[in-house]
Amino acid sequence: MGHRRWLVAAPGVILSLASCATVEQQDWYQKAHDSSAKAVDVVSQQTSKAVTVASDQAAKALVRMQHYLAEKDLLKTFHDAGEHSEASVLAVLHKAGVSGAKGAAPAPSPPSGAKPPKAPPPAAPPPGAAPPGAAPPAAETPSAAAPTGPLPDHYAGKLRRPIDAGIVSSEFGERWGKMHKGIDIAAEVGEPLYAIAPGEVIYAGNGLRGYGNVAILRHDRQRTSLYAHTSELKVQKGDMVAQGALVALVGNTGHSTGPHVHFEIRDGDVPVNPRSVLPPLQLAELLEDPDDLAAPHGSAEPPRLAASR
Repeated sequence: MGHRRWLVAAPGVILSLASCATVEQQDWYQKAHDSSAKAVDVVSQQTSKAVTVASDQAAKALVRMQHYLAEKDLLKTFHDAGEHSEASVLAVLHKAGVSGAKGAAPAPSPPSGAKPPKAPPPAAPPPGAAPPGAAPPAAETPSAAAPTGPLPDHYAGKLRRPIDAGIVSSEFGERWGKMHKGIDIAAEVGEPLYAIAPGEVIYAGNGLRGYGNVAILRHDRQRTSLYAHTSELKVQKGDMVAQGALVALVGNTGHSTGPHVHFEIRDGDVPVNPRSVLPPLQLAELLEDPDDLAAPHGSAEPPRLAASR
């Protein structure tokens, strides 16, 4: 009798348990759904904020670029005023473990006995024109996380430009009878300079002859970038920085005729033309001006300044 009562009651118990399980599953599903929706909302807000910040930064850079184009003739007189200490830079690279690039051809040397002419003196601003001096806005949030472990053997990511607005005042290559191992970009004092890729700061100071306040970043076992003549350094030796992190501000320190950044990229000991590896300056294209900072990646023949044509 008792056995039959249990058989009669069992389906009800099973249905009750199943019903409880279904309710618990529904509650779990609802909570999971709410959590997912909340996470998506947070990510959407962060993404929207990042897009807004980037758009605002680009808009401000466009305004500054328009100003620089109006002052282009003056800004083109702002560049290095003499030679830099190559030996000092190589000593920093070798101390950090950066070795000469294998199979890379050394930078061309000037003819024997040739004496480079003295660098021209800084040009005076035209009458009625205000010399550069207004501080541009501060840098925005970096676009990528700083590395937390050892640097890669080879950085395979995309590079960004070291500056958002400026006028190229001196090209990479032979200059004054010697090799100019970087590119000079003139801008107002305070124009932000950014890390072209994630990396480690292996030098930050003013002890390299001719460079003024200078920072050197290492991005992988061989590649480094250098930012010279700055008014203020925003990093210290040993810092791990993200791509797009604020490295320094444009200045007029060291051997310089006016506010500009002398920017270098090296593979081991060998300087690389920044135009051959950096993305193009989109602002110049928008303004239909030929003075862009870099040719498209992999371009064999970078564009030249209008004055050199």
